[in-house]
Amino acid sequence: TGGSGALVVAAMLDFLTFALCVPYSETTDGKQFDQLLEMVSKRGRVLFKLFEHPSMAIVKGAGLVMRALVEEGSAGVGGRMQALALAEAALPRHLLAALYAPPRLQHRHLARHLVALWLVDHAPAHCLLRRIMPSGLLAFLESTDVPPAVEADVEPERDNLSLAQASVKPRAQHWEALERQVKYVEKHLEHYAQLALQHWAARLGRPAAERRDATRERPVVLRRRRERVKSTANWPLFYYQFHKDHALPNLIWNHTTREELRNALENELRAFTSDREVAGTTLTSWNHAELEVHYQCLQNEVKIGDYYLRILLEQRDNDDSPIRKSYEFFNDLYHRFLSTPKIEMKCMCLQAMSIVYGRYYEDIGPFADTKYIVQMLDRTCDRMERDRLVQFLSKLILHRRNVSDILEWNGIRILVELMTLAHLHTSRATVPAQSNVIEGPQQQTGGDREWYYNVDQGDKVQRKGPVSFQQLKDLYKSGEINNKTKAWANSMEGWRAVGGVAQLKWTLAARGTAVYDESALAATVLDLLITCARYYPSRDEEDAVIRPLPKVKRMLSEPACLAHVVQLLLTFDPILVEKVATLLYEVMQDNPEISKLYLTGVFYFMLLYTGSNLLPIARFLRLTHMKQAFRADQSSSDIMQRSILGQLLPEAMVCYLENHGAEKFAQIFLGEWDTPEAIWNSEMRRMLIMKVSAHIGEFTPRLRAHVAARYPYLAIPAVCYPQLQHELFCNMFYLRHLCDTQKFPDWPIPDPVGLLKDVLEAWRREVEKKPPSMTAGEAYAALGLTTGQHDEAAVRKAYYRLAQQYHPDKNPEGRDRFEAVNQAYEFLCSRNVWTGDGPNTNNIVLILRTQTILFQRYSEVLAPYKYAGYPQLLRTARLEAEAEQLFAERDSAPLLPAACELAHATVRCSALNAEELRREGGLQ
Repeated sequence: TGGSGALVVAAMLDFLTFALCVPYSETTDGKQFDQLLEMVSKRGRVLFKLFEHPSMAIVKGAGLVMRALVEEGSAGVGGRMQALALAEAALPRHLLAALYAPPRLQHRHLARHLVALWLVDHAPAHCLLRRIMPSGLLAFLESTDVPPAVEADVEPERDNLSLAQASVKPRAQHWEALERQVKYVEKHLEHYAQLALQHWAARLGRPAAERRDATRERPVVLRRRRERVKSTANWPLFYYQFHKDHALPNLIWNHTTREELRNALENELRAFTSDREVAGTTLTSWNHAELEVHYQCLQNEVKIGDYYLRILLEQRDNDDSPIRKSYEFFNDLYHRFLSTPKIEMKCMCLQAMSIVYGRYYEDIGPFADTKYIVQMLDRTCDRMERDRLVQFLSKLILHRRNVSDILEWNGIRILVELMTLAHLHTSRATVPAQSNVIEGPQQQTGGDREWYYNVDQGDKVQRKGPVSFQQLKDLYKSGEINNKTKAWANSMEGWRAVGGVAQLKWTLAARGTAVYDESALAATVLDLLITCARYYPSRDEEDAVIRPLPKVKRMLSEPACLAHVVQLLLTFDPILVEKVATLLYEVMQDNPEISKLYLTGVFYFMLLYTGSNLLPIARFLRLTHMKQAFRADQSSSDIMQRSILGQLLPEAMVCYLENHGAEKFAQIFLGEWDTPEAIWNSEMRRMLIMKVSAHIGEFTPRLRAHVAARYPYLAIPAVCYPQLQHELFCNMFYLRHLCDTQKFPDWPIPDPVGLLKDVLEAWRREVEKKPPSMTAGEAYAALGLTTGQHDEAAVRKAYYRLAQQYHPDKNPEGRDRFEAVNQAYEFLCSRNVWTGDGPNTNNIVLILRTQTILFQRYSEVLAPYKYAGYPQLLRTARLEAEAEQLFAERDSAPLLPAACELAHATVRCSALNAEELRREGGLQ
């Protein structure tokens, strides 16, 4: 009465606190503790009423008792208290305090502890938490991270045992002196007090000192604390992250969301309190099952499952972004992709699916609808959707089982058609070496006229053309043609609708904004194809060739696909060129179609490239250049007859590629070299590029007009390098440099015997050299050209005209004429057209000097062998000695001194050679 009820309640709570709550309960007798705890648990609902009391002391006392009930009560008691925490709305009330109370308030720590206890193994409470808080925030409860020490909310604990031990520890001297004085005063006061107020026990004959000694000797036993319910969740990290701002794929959390949660909890508590007051004495329970917080500030965010697409796509390069249950999230994305009619949303879903599958393809497994994605790519007319589908396919192939669906549903053809669009990339830097103005007349600004189209005129169909690609664009804009109009260009198998031709579809009919430019799209497709090809090697673990050829390589080897892949080299984009060379290297290993690869023009296009990233190209050339089934120049050396590069590169470069490998060849090809093994420089490379560019110059403008055009192969005339005009190459050396002992003394010769054999063979060929079977004039006449010099463009144009006129398929009676035209063109392409008619004295001198160097430097290696060149050597010396102007001054090479020096070197090397020289009559 008189407003003293709160004091009584507080006093009662103090009693229960000292009896039941840690750390004071450690001194409570165990049996008494259990009895008192059971009595309090029967009135548990009353404690929840006290949580609403305005006095913080009472709220704290009730909280401490509740903590003891949950932690140390039986299993039934703890579960009942957890259920009552929901029924009485204590959980949201304490959650508000735990989340939003000031740090200095002692009540906040108790509220956090109670919230943690009420949630331990209690499914309804966990469900409530998931409905009001984002899953990304709740994920911190399962994290093993530790919050910063400054932010940690440490509970102030009282350790009774430590306090007892501290009381017997030695203290500082000034404290001991003060304590002695206090005890002295107490002793005298106690003496006089006892005289005045003698205890009744003294009258019974028991001194007070004895009673104190008995009390002092009895030990104090501390009760062991029971923690039957203990939270293992990482609540400190949760509370720390709750007050931080986050922008993660699974969590957007900031001041606005925190305030929305606070308002929602406060409104819910206010409504429950009001309803309970209206109910009066009726027992009322909180409807916790329907509480759900919808964050209005996040309504504009696209959320699929537990993840926000915008943040996921913004942080696509962050591999640490948390994605839990990737399989479910991927399926949610795919479901939204299928259900939405909006292209923008489809593209966002595709991009997110690419990110998720790229990171978790092993967990997600094979994608059952790969074929559907391929079909969508074939049907779509939206540039953004096209690019996102290609991006998704590039991630799907990370799982090998998805590759077979792409192959089965014609995905290779669709992807290769998209690659050809790279020829339309206009913002790419042009290559300075391009030279297409060879024919004289200026090219039209609209490009070559390659296209034909049909126009319906009543019952009749009128064919119109040829028109340029730019004119076709203008016709589409004017409405004269549409997506259903039939169109055709050279290299197409038949007439197709405008919407069915990749080039016209994506330049005329397509809509939307592309994600990739044409080159980036082609690079993505090339990466995809390279990965697919590497899944299926051409050889097994025992190095046995696998047959039949893997399907992906078989499909890429088809002429229609292979030509388009090869022609990407003509974009001169360094990234595309490198990827094309890598793909061709993977596809052509142990490929039966490798012998016909030269028909695509790949060797011309690769040598036309001016970039410096040549290693993939060199590897491809090393693999393929000796395996082409072309008609070679029979007058050249063995390696030049077998290598397709013989018409393009000096013999030394071909030998260097074959003997030293791709890495060394790439190094030589890019540098400036003037050694016995290699003569090559930037000027020679520039000349090669100019010759090849002139040879294919008529095709490149066609390719810009029609990206799916296919190169018609034509053999190129052998490239004559002025720098090599006075050089003689033999074995693997330029003999003029090898004989220059001043500039290249002691140049290493790895195989002296092999070089000697090749030099003797070169000597024989030089001496027996005969005029060619056809002269240049006869070849020009066969091509219908006048006598005299003609440039390569005129020769090529004449050959094209006559070959088409007399081709046996068109003119059965013109076979003989067709063969004569072919023979004439092959002669003009060979080296015979610019080699001499007879032996070259300078070459013979170099041959003699090379042999002399061999016998002088490697006499020990050559000593066991008899020299086989004495007949030719003596014939040369005899002819020179019998010449009329033997001792006259002349400009010709000194054959006789070189021959005599060689004879001396051979005899000095071995006695066998002296005997052989005598037998041949050389001593006479």
